[in-house]
Amino acid sequence: MLASCSRAGPASPVYVPVRNFSRRRIAYPFYPTKSRGRTEKKDHKTNLRFQMEQFLGKKNFKGEYASNKYFSAPKNHQPNYITPDLENGQALVDLQSGKPLDIKGNVLESTAFVRPERKLMPFPSNPFCQTNLALTNEDKEEIYTKVCVQKVPIQEVAVNFGIKIPRLEAVVRLKEIEKKWQKQNRITPEIKTMSSTMYKMFPLFERPRHSDNLSEIPVPVKTLQSRFLTIAESEPFGPIDAAKVFDLEPASETLQRLAETGHHATVSNKKDKQVFVAESAPKDRYVFKFHKAKVGQVGFRYGATLRDNKKDRKFSYDDSGKMVNALPTSG
Repeated sequence: MLASCSRAGPASPVYVPVRNFSRRRIAYPFYPTKSRGRTEKKDHKTNLRFQMEQFLGKKNFKGEYASNKYFSAPKNHQPNYITPDLENGQALVDLQSGKPLDIKGNVLESTAFVRPERKLMPFPSNPFCQTNLALTNEDKEEIYTKVCVQKVPIQEVAVNFGIKIPRLEAVVRLKEIEKKWQKQNRITPEIKTMSSTMYKMFPLFERPRHSDNLSEIPVPVKTLQSRFLTIAESEPFGPIDAAKVFDLEPASETLQRLAETGHHATVSNKKDKQVFVAESAPKDRYVFKFHKAKVGQVGFRYGATLRDNKKDRKFSYDDSGKMVNALPTSG
């Protein structure tokens, strides 16, 4: 800021410092907290740090916040996500009884009811993001016995358990690896501890209360790119016609094929391309590789220009359904 003096003589400018305040507001907790009161001069803690210490609780002789309910991993198959909208800052528990404590440190006999679906939400504002349910060890062993020992069709097992075929295939594969490691004595005590800890943290899949959507099919890669088709208003256009536009089979045939062969049938096994590497001298800077390909499918015709900057450029679709510029044709 610029100011002037009114004394006799020429006015001389005087610069006064101006402090610009930020418009940002400190995000204090919305729930009631303890008042800090008067502190000593050597205490330089801010209000936010003081409130954070209230949330964490006191440290023990190991430097751990054992009285905070988020300190240890859950052991009752229920996720222990932070729920600020429900707990109102009551994150401390009594070490003897395990009951929550209020702001003053008194034990609360009753707590607010929390819906089971709410406990599976890691983000309070996103109800569509929920933790998946883990299969019990008994269900995994039963699935492995039915599929590998009793030779029960995997489609029948999927219907009886209410689990998708890809998940059943993954369970069978992991059980095979587990049994192989047991024979080789490769499962150490650390692996067992880690497995049991993770098993107690996740909710369990209970039959017949929980079930997967068995009519769901994997999303084809070709449908990730939109395609436009001009048709008459009176012309019928259904799902089968849409599948023909994307060069796909109808969903009913895909479900039938998945039920007969499993999820691995949707994965296309492409043949390895033949590659020839030319000999190179020690001083050569480049290595030439020759791939086997058909004329017209790769590269461009000599002398033809790309029309990617023209208004009337042509488009085509590759094998994955992605829209690309059409290659120039010869002639």
